[in-house]
Amino acid sequence: MLKKSDRLRKRLDFKRTYKRGKTVKNRFFVLYYAPNNSGTRQIGFSVSKKIGKAVVRNRVKRKLREACRLNLELFPVGYNYIFIARSPLQYAKFDEIEKMTKVTLFDLKLK
Repeated sequence: MLKKSDRLRKRLDFKRTYKRGKTVKNRFFVLYYAPNNSGTRQIGFSVSKKIGKAVVRNRVKRKLREACRLNLELFPVGYNYIFIARSPLQYAKFDEIEKMTKVTLFDLKLK
């Protein structure tokens, strides 16, 4: 589980990240990222009801959180990140999710 200091939880922070942020898209998720001016990284997750019922949504969030926790050092510091799940994510294996997270973060560092 991510530490409290690494979690994005406040509605205002989510809104600010959506409004000022840039996006990276792939098959499994959309990643919004924006500078947070605090020198920390904070990560939030959003899974729509379109993905499935509560059990499915929670499983998707757990997989995404774990992929992020294992690769926390790849996230550049000083940004807020929001992962928005897309429907193919519910059928993906954890290895695929982790690989896509790494690839997306590597592309992010190049920009």
